[in-house]
Amino acid sequence: MFRYLRSRIGSSYEIKDSEQKDVVSCKKIATYGFPQRVSCFALSKSFGFLAIGTRDGRLQIYTPNCSQINIQIEFPIISVYFLDSSKTIIIRCNDLTKTKFALYKFFFYKIVNNELKLIKDYDPIPNEIYNSSQSFKCCKCLNENESSALLLGSGYSVLSPSVTRNENIMAWIVILTPYKVEELKTQQNRSITDICINSFNENKIVLLFNNFVIIVFDNAKNIVLNKIVVSCAITSICNDSSFQSFFCSFTNGFYFDFNLTDENSEIILKQKSYFEGNNFTRMSKILISKNESFEQFVIFSGGIPDDLECQNSICIFCGDNSLILNFDSEIINFEIFEEEGVAKALFVLCQDELVAIDLKDSLWRMFSLPYLYPIHSSPVTCVLAISDISEQILSLFEQISIERKNSSKIFSSNKWPLEQFGGEQSKSVDQDSFLILTGHDNGNVCVWKANDLNFNLLLVCNTAKEFEGYQSEEENPQKNEENNKNIRHIPPIRKGGIFDPFSDDHRLCIQKIYFDSKSGTFAVGGQAGQLMVFETLWKRTSPANQLLLIDMTAGNNSENLKASESAIQPRNSPLNYEHGFCLYNNVIAQFKPPIPVTAISWNFNLGVLAAGNEFGYAVCSIRERKLLLIKTLMSSQDVLQISNKDSALSRFKSVKKSIRQSFRRKKQTAEQILENGGVISAQQNRHRQEREITQRSRNPNALDGETPNSLIKILNFETCILSPFNTHQEVYLFVGTQGGAVLIHLIRPDACVNTERCQLIKEIRLRHHAPIAAIELLHNQPNSRLLIFSEEQIRSFTMPNLKSFTFKYRLTAIEGSRIRKATTVLLNNEAKKTSNSEKFLAVTTNRGEIFFISPTNPKCLHKISFVQPNNTIGIFSTVITRNGQIFYLNPCGSEFIRLGSHLTSGTDIECNIVETSIGCNGVTNGLECNGKNRGDLGLTIQFLA
Repeated sequence: MFRYLRSRIGSSYEIKDSEQKDVVSCKKIATYGFPQRVSCFALSKSFGFLAIGTRDGRLQIYTPNCSQINIQIEFPIISVYFLDSSKTIIIRCNDLTKTKFALYKFFFYKIVNNELKLIKDYDPIPNEIYNSSQSFKCCKCLNENESSALLLGSGYSVLSPSVTRNENIMAWIVILTPYKVEELKTQQNRSITDICINSFNENKIVLLFNNFVIIVFDNAKNIVLNKIVVSCAITSICNDSSFQSFFCSFTNGFYFDFNLTDENSEIILKQKSYFEGNNFTRMSKILISKNESFEQFVIFSGGIPDDLECQNSICIFCGDNSLILNFDSEIINFEIFEEEGVAKALFVLCQDELVAIDLKDSLWRMFSLPYLYPIHSSPVTCVLAISDISEQILSLFEQISIERKNSSKIFSSNKWPLEQFGGEQSKSVDQDSFLILTGHDNGNVCVWKANDLNFNLLLVCNTAKEFEGYQSEEENPQKNEENNKNIRHIPPIRKGGIFDPFSDDHRLCIQKIYFDSKSGTFAVGGQAGQLMVFETLWKRTSPANQLLLIDMTAGNNSENLKASESAIQPRNSPLNYEHGFCLYNNVIAQFKPPIPVTAISWNFNLGVLAAGNEFGYAVCSIRERKLLLIKTLMSSQDVLQISNKDSALSRFKSVKKSIRQSFRRKKQTAEQILENGGVISAQQNRHRQEREITQRSRNPNALDGETPNSLIKILNFETCILSPFNTHQEVYLFVGTQGGAVLIHLIRPDACVNTERCQLIKEIRLRHHAPIAAIELLHNQPNSRLLIFSEEQIRSFTMPNLKSFTFKYRLTAIEGSRIRKATTVLLNNEAKKTSNSEKFLAVTTNRGEIFFISPTNPKCLHKISFVQPNNTIGIFSTVITRNGQIFYLNPCGSEFIRLGSHLTSGTDIECNIVETSIGCNGVTNGLECNGKNRGDLGLTIQFLA
């Protein structure tokens, strides 16, 4: 009765009027990585801009100083062109709104001070084109002699040629239409499918009709100079400005070239190939250029023998040198970047990455990308964001990164080719720089530096080299090239790009990462139970690794263990480390049985590593190379029975069930018709199929596929005071389990006389038995407190006595969401521009929400919905830094999205960021704004396009 009256009359937490003025504001700051569903790209050879468009209508433009410009269009982007004479970008899209056939729609943007301004009310296409349902089969951009022209080839109807000019963009729009040429010997009008211009004489235009007829047309005299009729379809035409010749590629893998020196002369068709034989793959595009020695570059995609195992290939021929680049993703387009007519770089846009080849390098190596780096080159398995990195550690990482790039055998040491057009890169403030660590499926740990401008890869730690069977990626391509040199006159084959979605051994997969920001060391836990700690180094030779076995089956006969997964054998030979990371003290800790690591923590001052898995946890001293504690939370007999199952994945029914439900949703239609003729929507149907609310199992049976209570969720080393008799701080290990238990160990240093280094001093068990999601300590409060975040609620305990405190919030009962992650953040008020910051509890839920909760008042709550509830990749990859920066992956896992949160003044509303499209004017469509009914503080959202 007392609780009921207190909830109705008044609460112990009263919201003051001053607190209602400041609310949490969140805005989108940047996107890092490679966009999904790419369709085209363009290079500005005069200003150094690079643009990339997607089928979702998204366009990203990168300037020479690596700054980024983003716009959103409501139509799929087909191609992008730069008019260098006027610094204008032209976007060609598919417009399905006017007719049932796809028509091209153009958008013209002016680049002014790194911003795009739309040139409104300008459409270069005559109305008669639209009225006759005319569509353009091709579009080319010409930038020659300080002038620009956009060439459009139309089809299906015969129109007079038209030329328009607009003063805003200072360029010519030339529309080329088909003609009834008697030499074609056909009554059917043909459409233009490709256009090519002679660089020496711009009036000579080579037109490709329906991929089978080539017409050399004189635009000034309006006459046909030459004609070529072929029996095999032509895929592309290119011009060689140095030799005044044209090259054509065919679908049968051949090509041919012809000159235009003699007018009205008959052109003899002779198909050519760089390979022996008659069966070749389709040659989709060919480009011609020259090097500094005036040797001809011939670059084409496809056109290789059918029996070569190269699905996506690009061939490069120049003099006596040749190379075949094999890519693991589909090639969309490629262009040659020239400087004063000399080939400098080859840009290749693939479906999953952008690759730049240094054509001035003797080995034709890749450039290290300053942007558009494929984060998903190997699937991302875990993410960690660090904001409190010291300047000394960050400077050390940058120096090692520079040394490693200069000595790399894969990447070219030359500067980025587009960097010469811009000045010095804008250096961001130190407090705006973050470190992001990503663990990957192939065993790599990537260290990224992110700021407001760019997202750079600093270092890569390859954990696979610490085990037997590792082969260097830098040596393998060279060996393969040497083996292929003398085989049937085939050029050497090299892997193109770094995208590789497959792993040689799935046991190398990184499950957990812990980074120590003060020392720059980090610990990783793998799929097969391997535990390693890495530190930075310049260059050295390390001896063979030593194995520290952590046997979780102690007290039982481990010979009966028949686990399907086996541990990875550490290397037994010395290894020469390059600049980067090396194994700390040459020790690898290994769980037995080898099951995935679920939690990890590392204390550099003591040299102690703690790790947990499904059966329990262990503490070991990496510095002393010995075990300190092994705690198994289930019987040894159960450990053997569970380990002898097929695999850890097959035991969990939830994984199989989620896969089955995914296929059912794919097969399910949007609406289903009932027997009586009624219609039920898919949303209502899903609601009917939801599972009933059941009580959480107190003693789950792991053999039946249930997650055991012994699974370790959280491991944290904290320095605090937990004894009323101590006045100095000590190191404690906090352990959170799946069954809602928190175990606290006192970690004594190695110089301590006491033999028990890891003493269990306290055990807290929550009554609702929900899994522990996070553990946080609040210092410098009126009463220092211990906060325990379970999946359902937030509990607090006073320190040092660890007695239950009145601060409590049942989030699942009130909001209907489960807690996934939680951390404490410090938010500044941008309006007041003061250094004072306010502390909040940032809680991430399973429905794509973030709750900012005051640590002193649980009713002071701010809510953000930043992703859709079905975006599982975005929810599970979400990380929040100490200063309120939010990072999460897009659904494809190829791009990081960064949101910034801060305090601001606002009204009592709630705005949710939902994953919706952005309109042409840059305003986000679909923002949800709702007032609150229970007196909680609201949230204002500023979403920047």
